[in-house]
Amino acid sequence: MKKQPPKIFRPLIWWAKWGDLDIAEDKEDIIMSAVNEGTLEHWRWIIAMYGKENIREMLQKRLVTEFHPESRNLAKLIFSLSGFRHARGSA
Repeated sequence: MKKQPPKIFRPLIWWAKWGDLDIAEDKEDIIMSAVNEGTLEHWRWIIAMYGKENIREMLQKRLVTEFHPESRNLAKLIFSLSGFRHARGSA
């Protein structure tokens, strides 16, 4: 059975069919939505659910253009990121 994120995520993940969401299968979409559009409550939940290290590893693989500038800066501070990818296939 699919385990859904808390209902506070519904406005952030408006584009997905809520009943099909799963916190394991849709982890990256949930994290990216929280980082870009979420409140402190969303950020606390993803950290508690997935852990800072797992989130850091996932975010480092994303393109810099996938983040709002202010969200990118906060994510760098919170998750101790050195940077983001600038092109597909870059390290």
